[in-house]
Amino acid sequence: MLTRLSLILASLSLAVNTSVAQDEAWPKTAAEAASLLGTGINLGNMLEAPNEGDWGARFEDDYAAIIRKAGFQHVRLPVKWSAHAGSTAPFTIEPALIDRVKHIVSVCLKNDLRVVLNLHHYDEIHDDPPAQEERFIALWAQISEHFADQPSTITFELLNEPHGKFTTANWNAMFPKALKHVRERNPHRPVIIGPAVWNSFSELPKLSLPDDDRMIIATFHYYLPFEFTHQAADFLGKDMPPGGRAFPKDPKEPHMMAEHFQKVADWSKESGRPIYLGEFGSFHKAAMEDRIRWTREVVGLARQHGFSTAYWEFCSGFGAFDPEAKEWRTPLKEALLK
Repeated sequence: MLTRLSLILASLSLAVNTSVAQDEAWPKTAAEAASLLGTGINLGNMLEAPNEGDWGARFEDDYAAIIRKAGFQHVRLPVKWSAHAGSTAPFTIEPALIDRVKHIVSVCLKNDLRVVLNLHHYDEIHDDPPAQEERFIALWAQISEHFADQPSTITFELLNEPHGKFTTANWNAMFPKALKHVRERNPHRPVIIGPAVWNSFSELPKLSLPDDDRMIIATFHYYLPFEFTHQAADFLGKDMPPGGRAFPKDPKEPHMMAEHFQKVADWSKESGRPIYLGEFGSFHKAAMEDRIRWTREVVGLARQHGFSTAYWEFCSGFGAFDPEAKEWRTPLKEALLK
């Protein structure tokens, strides 16, 4: 009986993988996959909160149409899977969260938005990577299983901003184990992977991506100068930079930013990996004219080098959309799209 069951499960798995392999919509290269992402925006402060709504934002179904109509091509959906999964083996993810994520993904796809689905704010893994390795791998085994039948317009991102005790060396040793489970059911799906130190551009040269997997997009996040982008950001507590900071404060700052992006572009060319700028943004306490100036600088550099982008974020503290007025902050939206 056990042998027969095993054969049935193996046959089902083969059928799923075969159908996926024959899907002509799948991008042929990671560069094509990155290009198809184009310009996006993060659905931040929603599902990466301990519970949706805890941080004042919830996904509303009409958001997808609003985002697509504005001209964005994809959304990045941060999810705190670890807050809704068992702490001991088999580390089962709560069905309610799976259903909620699938609903949001479905709404976005129906509105012609691609989706980057990630694992966000996994706090425990940054404090003690070895103790969380088995759980991390199990989470991705489940996510990749639940979304294996989803179309090519969904891209996985293994982990947001490794930091703390989770060094790039630790990450290089761990992520291939999770990627192996992803590839069992999602052999062609684009996967986004970035380095540690908060996905810093300067850590990209230390990132060791597998030579035999070319459907990987490398990512970095950019919030420099930090004293500008996070000024008066009260969620930082004692680390909060003071307000009133202009951009550029020093005329050399745009040149510094250009040098950073050039380093990423050089690494991309040398490694043969396309680049996804998965987060960049400025907190609302900065003057709008300075936010626009900074945003245009970043977007211009990203487009110059052919990086796909996702602004942080849609409708919270960094938001390009005002959820109370139900309208875009037009100058910021135009800086992102034009």
